[in-house]
Amino acid sequence: MLSFRVHSNHAEQTELSLETSLLTLYPLATVQPRPFILVLPGGGYQHIAKHEGAPVAKWLNNLGIHAGVLDYQVENLSVTSLLNDVEEALKWIREASKDWHVISNKVGMIGFSAGGHLASIYTTTRAEKPNLLLLGYPVITFQEPYAHQGSRLHFLRDRPTQAELHAYSSESQVTSLTSPTFIWTTANDASVPVENSLLFSSALSKQGIPFELHIFEEGRHGLGLAKEHPHCQQWLSLAEKWLSKHYYIQGEDPMTPTLFIAGDSTAAIKGAGEKPMTGWGEYLQSYFGTSVRIDNRAINGRSTKSFISDGRLNAILKDFKAGDYLFIQFGHNDEKKEDPLRYTDPDTEYRHNLTQYIEAARQLGGTPVLLTSVSRRRFNSDGELNPLAVGAYPEAMKQVAEETQTPLLDIFTASQVLYHSLGEEESRKLFMHLPEKAHPNYPNGVMDDTHFSDQGAQHIARLVVQAIKQSTALPLTDLQQLIQGVITDVSN
Repeated sequence: MLSFRVHSNHAEQTELSLETSLLTLYPLATVQPRPFILVLPGGGYQHIAKHEGAPVAKWLNNLGIHAGVLDYQVENLSVTSLLNDVEEALKWIREASKDWHVISNKVGMIGFSAGGHLASIYTTTRAEKPNLLLLGYPVITFQEPYAHQGSRLHFLRDRPTQAELHAYSSESQVTSLTSPTFIWTTANDASVPVENSLLFSSALSKQGIPFELHIFEEGRHGLGLAKEHPHCQQWLSLAEKWLSKHYYIQGEDPMTPTLFIAGDSTAAIKGAGEKPMTGWGEYLQSYFGTSVRIDNRAINGRSTKSFISDGRLNAILKDFKAGDYLFIQFGHNDEKKEDPLRYTDPDTEYRHNLTQYIEAARQLGGTPVLLTSVSRRRFNSDGELNPLAVGAYPEAMKQVAEETQTPLLDIFTASQVLYHSLGEEESRKLFMHLPEKAHPNYPNGVMDDTHFSDQGAQHIARLVVQAIKQSTALPLTDLQQLIQGVITDVSN
């Protein structure tokens, strides 16, 4: 059961009876919708560290962000009830957004020490996730040798099973749906080893989750706003810049559109363990500067079908707003007949799914854009590219674009023209072709004519931007004006 208290200079303070957790609200005096960040102080699940609560909420208020501090249950806590309290708080904040002037798709969470553990384990295991996550010197793992013994003891009692240790170690629960994350800590933290932050960062990297990690050389545990430690206090300005990048800071242009990418591995952000493989979507932001925010939700191995069934389209729609763009590019995995969870017939289910993406974006006042799949590198014996390198899916997408009057960027044809201009041998450089022992991620070498090298991703990103510039579709007129710089010839 969650209780509420409002703390404001502009509203009468009210307090409800406390049963398990208490949410104290720090609203801004504004009629303009603003983001919200929920604060989870530390305290080892034994008490609530007050210096990591109200002072942090007031710092967020000074940035133009609504805030709330959750005094969550400690000591004889129920894990399920505790996580339910966090979930109820997030739901209440989002559902109350009309009266409270909260931007419902800009609700973040910040946690310190054990509060960082609560924030991270909640975000990695529950469906009602914050839109972004900030962690200060967080407890992450309950596994030896880096576990914080006090937090583990009060969270799981004195005889946790190995299954419990795994289930409540946040680094083991990170998925591709985990929120973008900002982390700061100190290298010589004597209470919570720095390895906690390193483990979580590594897990985020493997899943392709955007994150920033800042490790200061020296500083005790539990610094909070670090006012007595000027060097570590830099985390405040670093976090402010990161929040500004994610459009949480007052003063950002509310008219800045977001361009979402829904697609497969050819566009997706690649983790450190996959490099030098690169998705073309990783290079799109450089063509727009700050005029457009690129939010690349493409993910390895997905088709139009599995992207929907995994909840990834709904996750985009939760953040989507009027004026945004949804770039839709699938086909490579839709043609995998051996996998019923991904396969779609190009003439029926594939077309139906594309229409679902299109209608969803339009219903929210956005612009859907179809991109035919990037061609695989498949040369025939006569030196020409195989016109069915991605099966019948590019043609099916063209038909959907025509029937629904949706802007189409024909990247399949453009990429085939590129490969042909480079020739069979030179075009190999665009893809993942590595000999044995050339890269530690691929000790046995690799010959892959589907996924791109860094050079190839750059070329395909240029093709996409060039296609935008050349489009005659009226809905792309505004986007064309936001492209910055000169688009060079991709064959150079």
